[in-house]
Amino acid sequence: MQRLIDGLARPSLPPLSGRLLRRLDDGVIERDGSVLLRALGREAVFDAARHVDRTAFECAVNAIEFDAAPLEAERALATALTYAGQLVEMLDRSGCAGSFRVILAQDAADQSCRVSFHRLRPGESSGAEDLDAAGDRAILLLDCGEDSRR
Repeated sequence: MQRLIDGLARPSLPPLSGRLLRRLDDGVIERDGSVLLRALGREAVFDAARHVDRTAFECAVNAIEFDAAPLEAERALATALTYAGQLVEMLDRSGCAGSFRVILAQDAADQSCRVSFHRLRPGESSGAEDLDAAGDRAILLLDCGEDSRR
């Protein structure tokens, strides 16, 4: 991922669309032990049959896709980086207890990017580390929240 970030031609990251900014401005909700983007999680309900654990549930609900149209992979990555950075800032200000992991993954085949997050929990993993080892995605992990500042 570092090689991809270093290869970005633009010296500054692009501004986010109004839709993405509103999602961040709406903040998060905490329900039944899960932390969800308010804009995406209002109707979401944890289902043990569909989700392995709370971490997988949060990653699924909190995911934002950045499609890379032909010849626009660099823009998708730059926008995903901007969003991930602002998501970290929002989570730091959210007042939710604990630490969080923001995951930016870029698919090697179509160059699309996905940004999601989850609360860090003992014994649970997002699986992002396994995706990186498989070589089919470039992964950037950003930890934030109250426990990550220690």
